[in-house]
Amino acid sequence: MKILFPDGFQISAETQMKLQRAFANANSILEQAEKLRTTQLDGKISFKFQAAVPRDILTEYERAQSAAFFSRYEHLPELDELRFINRNGYLYLESIHEVRHAFNEYRPIFMNQSDSSYYVAVHKTVRQKLLNLDQSKDLQIIVNHETDGNISTKFAAILKEREKSIRKVIELSDFDYIYNGFLQHSDSRFTARFRNEYTSGELNYVFIKNLSLLPYLKDALRWHHVILGTLTFPKLGPL
Repeated sequence: MKILFPDGFQISAETQMKLQRAFANANSILEQAEKLRTTQLDGKISFKFQAAVPRDILTEYERAQSAAFFSRYEHLPELDELRFINRNGYLYLESIHEVRHAFNEYRPIFMNQSDSSYYVAVHKTVRQKLLNLDQSKDLQIIVNHETDGNISTKFAAILKEREKSIRKVIELSDFDYIYNGFLQHSDSRFTARFRNEYTSGELNYVFIKNLSLLPYLKDALRWHHVILGTLTFPKLGPL
């Protein structure tokens, strides 16, 4: 993510140090999360969907869940840059609206545990069908590798590792503070911290650090998106 400053503005050494620290903290979190993803997958794969159930291949809940998750995932934003402007010799975040929008769009999938599109619930649905061996009881998703054949169990393990990596990122991030401290709720646990960081400008560095984590979270659910998209494929229509 690029940080764009006004042309000719002299960035202080303190600001540069704090920016470096924010990115370093984000990278440290991602490195710890990546250590949980140990199962390797090389080569091409394909998916086979089969079912012999006397109903729709997805339950009503699963159909609503997959459609909601797929459409939300499709539009998860990734901020490539943050713009700052000069106001009387001080730098202010010009992209504040884009920042708030980005965090809000990620919340249903990664933080709202009561939402059917919450990543844990989505993973449970996909995993159940990857490990299902009886197509007369439920939809069976078979993953075929170009040389190794049926690798459904291995693929389920890969997705489980990705779920764990998401959990680790969230655990080490400031998302609880961001969502429950001021963005969505006003939890009194965070009032003092928010007041201090909001008025001092430290909140800008919190934004930078945690925005840097969003692309990783999105990528961790890429295969869930592919699978559920194949089953539902809702597309936003034209006017």
